[in-house]
Amino acid sequence: MILDNIHTTLADYGAMSPKIARAVEWLKSRDLKSIEPGQVITVDGDRIKAQIQSYTTQAPSEGRFEAHRLFIDLQIIVSGQETIHWAPLARLPGVDMPYDYGNDLVFFQEPDWSVPIRMEEGDFAIFFPSDGHKPKCQVDAPATVGKIVIKIAV
Repeated sequence: MILDNIHTTLADYGAMSPKIARAVEWLKSRDLKSIEPGQVITVDGDRIKAQIQSYTTQAPSEGRFEAHRLFIDLQIIVSGQETIHWAPLARLPGVDMPYDYGNDLVFFQEPDWSVPIRMEEGDFAIFFPSDGHKPKCQVDAPATVGKIVIKIAV
């Protein structure tokens, strides 16, 4: 997992992954608040796609840990704030819903511990296939969040 902020990042993501660098550059080159929710935007063929989301956060007890096998998630907060809980995949106790290949998604049972990450406007997290994460959790109370989730092929 990587945490950063789009407004202040100094990282050279190209040294890590050209696809991650391409996704970060795509985000930096746009007015993210002007993109309408509900769209899926092709950034680079089938390798990089941006899902534009808007939703209301919920109590952590209402969410589920998830992970992906085929895609890396780059999740950036466009407006609002949320908490994303993180735990290494190896620490997740068991599968709650079997892997869905079509959606590249598997849900896990709640672990004994996780790391809460407070995300605010401009903050982004990169979750690799070895990272379990539970997004859409409220900070203090339910709130509306604008988010872009960029799916980056492994």
